[in-house]
Amino acid sequence: MKLVLDSSVLIAAFARPGVCTQLLDEVVASHKLFCSDYIVNEVSRKLREKFGIPHSIVSEIVKDLKSLAQFIEPLTIAKEVCRDPKDLPVLGTAAACGAQYLITVDKDLLAIGEYQGVVIIKPGDFWRHWRAKGPS
Repeated sequence: MKLVLDSSVLIAAFARPGVCTQLLDEVVASHKLFCSDYIVNEVSRKLREKFGIPHSIVSEIVKDLKSLAQFIEPLTIAKEVCRDPKDLPVLGTAAACGAQYLITVDKDLLAIGEYQGVVIIKPGDFWRHWRAKGPS
């Protein structure tokens, strides 16, 4: 299954180990993770600015992400699709790879619900759905 984890989920996976860390591990082990430079740059910036994580550690996290995910260029998404224009490249990343799911906690993305076949879902909801369905 093709998945995109937005920056909020990736930040939580690295800054506050817990459910999102387990989700990232599961995605890497059982699915195809897709990412873009836009998402990684946002992760890098927020880990440094919001969480005060040293540049050297953030560099290692970025290096890890680049080895775990397939990187693609986001599609251009029309501005009216999402109320927050900063989320358009994230949605464009999911659309570009034909992801089945975009996993996020971003309210503006979640409000869309689905875009071009990409289901936009919270981490816990994806986890429960995937576990109930069983690994494919």
